[in-house]
Amino acid sequence: MRPALPRAALALALCAAVPLPAAAQTPHLVVIVGAAIEEVTAEVFHQWAVQLVEAATRELGLAAEHVTYLGPDPAAADTVIDARSDRETIEATLTDLAGRAAPDDRILVVLIGHGSGEGEQSRFNIPGRDLAAIEYDALLDLFVTQQIGFVNTASASGDFTTVLAAPNRVVVTATRDAHQNNQTVFPRFFAESFSVEVSDLDKDGRVSLLEAYNYANREVKRFYTDDGRMLTETAQLEDNGDGEGSHEATGGELDGSRAALLFLDDPLGAAMTEEGAIDDPELRRLYQEQRRVRVRIEELRQIKATMDPEVYDAELEKLLVELALIDRQIRAKGGGQ
Repeated sequence: MRPALPRAALALALCAAVPLPAAAQTPHLVVIVGAAIEEVTAEVFHQWAVQLVEAATRELGLAAEHVTYLGPDPAAADTVIDARSDRETIEATLTDLAGRAAPDDRILVVLIGHGSGEGEQSRFNIPGRDLAAIEYDALLDLFVTQQIGFVNTASASGDFTTVLAAPNRVVVTATRDAHQNNQTVFPRFFAESFSVEVSDLDKDGRVSLLEAYNYANREVKRFYTDDGRMLTETAQLEDNGDGEGSHEATGGELDGSRAALLFLDDPLGAAMTEEGAIDDPELRRLYQEQRRVRVRIEELRQIKATMDPEVYDAELEKLLVELALIDRQIRAKGGGQ
């Protein structure tokens, strides 16, 4: 068992773990839908992508300029798709985002479609020449300090896990290897996870990438069981940098700890979406403080196993009281939680 952290050391650790002020922690979402042979399949991919984009902008508070949807046929979607999902556009989109993202921003890239290949040459099928896993790895290397979530929901996506693994990344794939090459339903439930309350397992009003993964993983199993079919897709999550994905990601010393702290939502943006632009600088500051305390609570939960139980309870109680006071002040000024 790890030794408990002294209270003074714990305070220093928490201060060091707190990210920069909320204004510097902008979430960005890039959804990439690949090529599909059948029109029906293409429409299903599009519906899942739209569900994820709408959840991000309407429920999670992301500004429209921080959400990008690349698809195979922009003209067919009445401007819902921002640009074509070919290799040149994907490269340009991620390169541009890396150039303008702040150091502590959160980046989530989600691929929806078909895949093929093995190892570094595993591919996500797009219009024209595909990008291989090793090429996506080079693009993600452009994000040096940002929190990165890369979710490949395609068939035969499993080897992306090993290729993309790095200390500052959470990598999710819908399959465990290249041999699971049937069309996946994981993207259906992953997109759904940000719009349903049951995915928020700890009931903190937010859905982490770990919670989204676990919800989708659970619902995929339910889908195959209810349909009387053998499970042909085994999702995995890797976020400790060792290149070995975990099907059951729970945090702790294995995979899941980083994913538990990666959120797509923007509480301040969500409030502005629901109630219009916030002109009151004090209310804006309170939302930023609310997010800061929530992050500290998540950081504290991640080191619970290293702490004396009484110290943990005392620190958690202090943070929860602080959060409750902030929530009350927000309500008093006419805001929501």
